[in-house]
Amino acid sequence: MNLDQNAIYCRDLVRSADKERYITSLFASAEARAALWAISAFNHEIAKTRETVSEPMLGEIRLQWWRDAINDIFAGKPRQHAVVLALSGSIQKFALERTFFDTLIEGRALDLQETPFQTVDELIAYIMNTAVPLHHAALRVLGADNQATRACATAVGCAYGLTGLLRAAPYFFRQNRNFLPVEIMEKFELTDRAVYSLKPSQALADTVAVLAERAERFLEEAAQTLKSNDIAPAARPALLAGAQAGWHLKRLRRASYNPHDAGLIPPIPFHELRLAFKSFRGKWL
Repeated sequence: MNLDQNAIYCRDLVRSADKERYITSLFASAEARAALWAISAFNHEIAKTRETVSEPMLGEIRLQWWRDAINDIFAGKPRQHAVVLALSGSIQKFALERTFFDTLIEGRALDLQETPFQTVDELIAYIMNTAVPLHHAALRVLGADNQATRACATAVGCAYGLTGLLRAAPYFFRQNRNFLPVEIMEKFELTDRAVYSLKPSQALADTVAVLAERAERFLEEAAQTLKSNDIAPAARPALLAGAQAGWHLKRLRRASYNPHDAGLIPPIPFHELRLAFKSFRGKWL
């Protein structure tokens, strides 16, 4: 399949900035890959908003640009921007719903606020808006969008999104950003000062363990949905993130839930081979 320059730009961006989503996209048909890259490239552009601005107002201006860009796409007047043009073509080709993109943008607006998550449910609601729509949009592209696959993708997206936060915890802590819910921190007497000290502690490990266990329950939910429904193989690229999350959670468990452990990042080639082998065997999670 010949790719235009916009698709190539998105492919290279995702391969560099979101390696795991790029890997799962390779299990899709050649026709679907370009759309998956466009969706992931759009997600990268809005997800990096907070780290690329010096104050919340500038971040809101950036997100408003993307709100307007999405509006222009659905008005048939896409802006001359590689990601926008690639996304516009994908939206038209696969009849993608506008709500996918509006939800992602509004979810990322929360990144600009300093208000901590009070409860685990608040954190999960954030992930429902910032991770799950990517999996739902992927199902539409893959032609596998039905009630069962959506339910499975929702659980996978929650597991993967929550696991991703835990894996990136040191990165967030170095930026004085703390996504750990207050209710769990208070339970284990973990303070913001201790979090930002970037030092392992039992209180931090206990807090992370609670969230890791929640992610594992989402994977169990996804597995049960797969077991009780006939899921088309075409959906696999949208659901393989569950396998990725499972492997990361195992490494975190072996590290006694210390998010600062240097062994948490697996080598990418090994990661690719494991996914390929799992897919070859017809496995999902």
